[in-house]
Amino acid sequence: MTLLRPMLALLLAAMLAACSATNMGRMEVDEDGQTITKVYSSNSLLASRISVQDLKQKTVGDLLYIQATLENDWKFELDFQYKFKWFDKDGFEQAPEGQPWRQVVMAGRSQNSVQAVAPNPSAVRFEIWVRE
Repeated sequence: MTLLRPMLALLLAAMLAACSATNMGRMEVDEDGQTITKVYSSNSLLASRISVQDLKQKTVGDLLYIQATLENDWKFELDFQYKFKWFDKDGFEQAPEGQPWRQVVMAGRSQNSVQAVAPNPSAVRFEIWVRE
């Protein structure tokens, strides 16, 4: 009985960690000024169903403007949330409380564009986080 409690606690912690896993898309610029698109995943099920197909950026005034094309690779409707995170040149997140999770529902095998504008001119890098 004394061994059962710690085992149940570890199982519960592992299940909660799996529920909070996300996908993340990021666009970076290398030393030569070339744009690099990277996609990371810590949730293999979500990663197999949704992907970041295209990331575009431009400057509007002195703010960074982003458009990402997300694709539902699964044959069924997918209901998930996304959020943009913004970072300055030193890697500090900008206005983390001001960036809400946004809900999106996508039909099977469809694409959807999501957009965001940086919260201030010091934001030079972004990440797109996706969760179920």
